Amino acid sequence: MKKKLIQFFLLIISISLHAQNWDSFYEVSEGDNYTEKSYKVIKDSNVYDSNGRIINHVSADVLFKSSKIASVQDESVEPFDVFEYFIGYENGWISTDNIVLSDFEGLPDSMVTYNKDRQEKRWIPAWYNQLLTSNKRIEDFSDIYESFGLKDKEAFSLSDTHYVIINHNFLIFYSILGQYYFFPIKGIDQKNSVYYVYCEIGEGQQSGYYSYNKILSRDSFCNLPDFTENRNCIFIIEQNGNRLRLYNGKDFKLIIELMKTDSAWCNSMVAYIDSNYKTKHSNLKPIKENLEHTWADLRNGLPETSAYVSQVSINKIMKVSENLKLRSGESTSTQVLAVMQAGTKVKILELGKAETIDGISSNWVKIEIQSGAKDKDGKSIKKGTVGWCYGGYLK
Repeated sequence: MKKKLIQFFLLIISISLHAQNWDSFYEVSEGDNYTEKSYKVIKDSNVYDSNGRIINHVSADVLFKSSKIASVQDESVEPFDVFEYFIGYENGWISTDNIVLSDFEGLPDSMVTYNKDRQEKRWIPAWYNQLLTSNKRIEDFSDIYESFGLKDKEAFSLSDTHYVIINHNFLIFYSILGQYYFFPIKGIDQKNSVYYVYCEIGEGQQSGYYSYNKILSRDSFCNLPDFTENRNCIFIIEQNGNRLRLYNGKDFKLIIELMKTDSAWCNSMVAYIDSNYKTKHSNLKPIKENLEHTWADLRNGLPETSAYVSQVSINKIMKVSENLKLRSGESTSTQVLAVMQAGTKVKILELGKAETIDGISSNWVKIEIQSGAKDKDGKSIKKGTVGWCYGGYLK
């Protein structure tokens, strides 16, 4: 009886997986020379061949080594749906939903996108909200979008938003060009609320026209590790409610802040962009930030002891807490328009990118100077003057 139940369970798995068409099986690791890693099967699983046929079964707790990764794509739908990722096992393949690194139980479920729930959970750049709350357009965040001609809607239409897949076994960065960049995980260290994720990149993605650094650095991902000489890196990941931050583990600089949504929201955003921001579906509303705690000190994973500023919000009147530069854009490299005196009142017009400066985590904000404003020398700053400043120094 027990044997029949197990067979029935495996049959259900098979039916679920075969609900998709195996139109394109792609061995991601071919030619990339990934290092071999040790894995553990966490539930009874089917082993498939490259055509989707079950060729074996493997029990939970089995340990094995592999350097092979593959994906399966259903091409019967538009855009094509990559619906399953696999790790090589003997002469077949096991779903990554059923595998973790042998010496680590995996990342939190709230962070991980499983193959089975890929439509319900998407981690996308938080700046997509700004396409709904400001005059910003996608080309303000992605140089790739305009320089590769994607803005020409007579010739191109987007297939998806940017997104990052966090899996127990690898990270995947998806660029606006439709390129997938795989980072197999070699190890994970947890420091309270943050995770140090040790990864490598394939040899084929180190250099060339579509290499990781050449594309993603122009596609809204900042402070990326340099893979031109070294294939290995550390990503630091922290989830905070429906937001997730991804950092460069070498210098602790923020690569990108992500927000959690679903594929329906992403499809509506793509349609909105392709309509030249004229047609907005009813489900396309800004995703409200819902933080559960202060962001952590990355060195120990404990809450920051310095002031954490998350109170900045659109239309809020705030005061400058110390002499603060009013700039032409949302970075310290942009032109200084004035140095606002402490106590200057400003109105927040727009939220920009998130950043941690001097141990304070906040957003750059576009502001409008209110009446009575003075610069650091006591000279008046005209009411209505507009510029950018770092929100961490507003109160």
